[in-house]
Amino acid sequence: MFDLLKKKIGGFVDSLSKKMAGERKPNEPAAAEIKAEIEEKAVFNLPKRSEIELKRVRDEEAESARVPEEPKQVKYKPVPNPQLKHVEQKPKETKPQRTELTPPAPVHYLVKFEKPEPKPQETVKPRAQEQAYVPKQQAPATPVTLPKEKELKQKEFSVAPSFMTKLKSVVMPEVTIKDGDVSSVLEDFEMQLLTADVALQVAEEIAKEVRSKLVGSSVKSSQLEKHVKKAISNSILEVTKQDHFDLFQLMAAKEKPLRVLFIGPNGAGKTTAIAKFAHMLNKNSKTCVIAAADTFRAAAIEQTSEHAKRLNVPVIKHDYGSDPAAVAFDAVKYAKAKGIDVVLIDSAGRQETNRNLIEQLKKIERVAQPDLKIFVGEGISGNALLSQVSEFHKAIGLDGVILTKMDVDAKGGTVISIKRATGVPILYLGVGQGYDDLVAFDSSYIAKRIMAG
Repeated sequence: MFDLLKKKIGGFVDSLSKKMAGERKPNEPAAAEIKAEIEEKAVFNLPKRSEIELKRVRDEEAESARVPEEPKQVKYKPVPNPQLKHVEQKPKETKPQRTELTPPAPVHYLVKFEKPEPKPQETVKPRAQEQAYVPKQQAPATPVTLPKEKELKQKEFSVAPSFMTKLKSVVMPEVTIKDGDVSSVLEDFEMQLLTADVALQVAEEIAKEVRSKLVGSSVKSSQLEKHVKKAISNSILEVTKQDHFDLFQLMAAKEKPLRVLFIGPNGAGKTTAIAKFAHMLNKNSKTCVIAAADTFRAAAIEQTSEHAKRLNVPVIKHDYGSDPAAVAFDAVKYAKAKGIDVVLIDSAGRQETNRNLIEQLKKIERVAQPDLKIFVGEGISGNALLSQVSEFHKAIGLDGVILTKMDVDAKGGTVISIKRATGVPILYLGVGQGYDDLVAFDSSYIAKRIMAG
């Protein structure tokens, strides 16, 4: 019930809340900045470690940060052997291998693997050519050291207040809603209401009411969504507000029998609404009679008679094709003779564009002189229902509306539009197929159902 209207209102609340939440003062830190600061200083919120575990972590990090040194290349200078001066040291000749994949054997020299010791007061300077072969000494990598436990405690103590202060400055400030904050959102909201079968003038009025309740109001960010929903709910109450209708109070003020004429289009549930009305009267110890004045539709008299039989209510009927005004007249005469409280007059379904049937309806009105003229229409008809109510109201002057099939009305815009769009109040709502499924209209109940969920 009212699912689409709930969705549209929920979308408006979300859009306005996100827009207001996205605006902040120039000196206020953004949520992303606070998150970066938290990640940067998250190390200070680690749990305390033992000395052994802390030392192990430091050693592992220092080892991973150290750059591995290249192995030193030591060049040895061959020293001639004085005992082998007469021997000419030549590399052994090697025959070339047949297989091209095998590299040639290396050339061997007789060398002495001993470094000559320098003289005590003599500095051995390497030659210019040899200096190129001496590898440069790389500076040892500086080991990475973690802060001491005392420093950790001091920094942990100083971070927490700063974080909480910044977090509160973003989440908890009180915002003032300005006209520019809601203008674009309200325009979209007004269009969304139209898609939910809300009449144009009613959608404009709701948007105007919401604007007047929101603009200039100050509210905490955490309460913004609740504040907006309350403004919409109060606006719906303003639009749907009408005088309370009391049937039994009207019966006490009128002479017996109270005459009620039911009119409406085909298939709107008019005959079923009459049966529910009769059941309501029986529950309140009131008597009634039904006038089966729909002499045009096939099986209409049988349907009325079946409901009357179940409810133990008398029914006045004529043959098909007879004058419906005569049936209404006989029912009123019967009620006066029997002392019955209420006469419920059925009528043939008709469209507001059928002028002949409208004239027939005017004749029933002149003969029966009803105290209440109630239009019965489907709540799911949308804006077409508003046009029907307006035309019938111009023709015979309606006193109220019963909206049927409200239990399957997914949009809900019709129920909040009829009173402001046509000037005709809603008396009852049909919320099911049972005889008890006829409830009196209550604007606060409607607002709660729309805003629920």
